[in-house]
Amino acid sequence: MNGTVELPPVTVATHDYDRLMSVAALENKRHRPHREFLLSELRRASLCHPDALPDDVVSTNAKVTYRLDGGGKPRAHVLVYPEDLRWPGAELSVLTALGIALLGLRVGDRMPFRTSRDEPAHEVVVEDVRFRLLPDEVEPARGAPDQSDNGDGNSRDDLDRRLDEALMETFPASDPVSVIVCGRS
Repeated sequence: MNGTVELPPVTVATHDYDRLMSVAALENKRHRPHREFLLSELRRASLCHPDALPDDVVSTNAKVTYRLDGGGKPRAHVLVYPEDLRWPGAELSVLTALGIALLGLRVGDRMPFRTSRDEPAHEVVVEDVRFRLLPDEVEPARGAPDQSDNGDGNSRDDLDRRLDEALMETFPASDPVSVIVCGRS
């Protein structure tokens, strides 16, 4: 892309950011041809808790309707991770150039992208975002004792904190990341 194009803001759910940053950090350029594009989008993204992500923002597990290059028939896909592809033609991998371009956009946003260095630039326009399947929360079985604060350092908050610390040690941020508190619109 040339540097004169003004890119739309991108908002990414924290769980998507963590998972995609890990994928980008672990893969080299030979295995992920769009790695640099993914990293550049993640670096400029504002982060938001998944439950607070506005309904009109494209995230994984959201059905997005879009048009390519300003015309043609609208297309609709559910944005998923490659290992979650189950329905060919109905889903789009978030690790493709188009998937990366769509991630974090809002309805009405336009985003340029390239499928390869030799190809001309394309533009995707988001027309609609429908449903979002949030990750299942683990709930204790009925009648099971509440072990969330048993004093042994294994409460959910303690485990989340330790995981965050381990991830920060393993994948320190090279650029500051803006974290925003999102409200549903």
